[in-house]
Amino acid sequence: MKKEDLIQKYFKEVLTPQEEKEFSSLLENDSDFKLEFEEYSNLQKAFKINEADELKDFLKNIEASEADIALPWYKKQYIYYVAAAVLVIGLCIPMLMKPSSSDLYNSYFEIYPNVEQPVVRGDNDNASNNVFQAYESNNFEKSSEGFKALLEKETNPNFRFYYAMSLLNSQKYDEALSELNVLESLEFDYIAETLWYSALISIKKEQFESAKSYLQILDNSNSSFKSKERKVLLKKL
Repeated sequence: MKKEDLIQKYFKEVLTPQEEKEFSSLLENDSDFKLEFEEYSNLQKAFKINEADELKDFLKNIEASEADIALPWYKKQYIYYVAAAVLVIGLCIPMLMKPSSSDLYNSYFEIYPNVEQPVVRGDNDNASNNVFQAYESNNFEKSSEGFKALLEKETNPNFRFYYAMSLLNSQKYDEALSELNVLESLEFDYIAETLWYSALISIKKEQFESAKSYLQILDNSNSSFKSKERKVLLKKL
């Protein structure tokens, strides 16, 4: 990842744990990176200060206008209330800004690997082998069709999970979440992964309460899957 991207993601608060380590290492060991970070930080501070100064000037202009124009007392009070509200909102906006749903999703999403069935190259007689081979080759349209066909012959929750992953990797978020919802109540090999990816899809769809619910269920489980990431992500939602 480019150094500039790391710095921007730091200020957006969307660094992954791995990126946080890289960021800290660069800040400590790379003098050019540290200088660039400090310059960017100073620009951010200057921008916020400028915004605050503009709001203060706005209030001063209101006071000057009152001196020139005779206004009833109740209108003067109304103007001050509006000005105070503008000032408070303007100063609070930077603190309330959160990373976008797409930023959060992209920061934490990664293609889930094939750990279910090792692919045997050249074994074209095994239907599931061919489907997993398509998945490993990132041919997700083909693997989606393949897993769907396998599920019509065999109700296998592990196959359904990879069917959902194929749909997700094809950016068919609603269909993927629908398949994952089928798996939530089952005991099978990928229940923790099901909750994690359901949370990510919910974030992508800006359904943040649902995302929190999935992450909390996962956090209360005995699974170590994405243990650090889910705690950080919960704080950001």
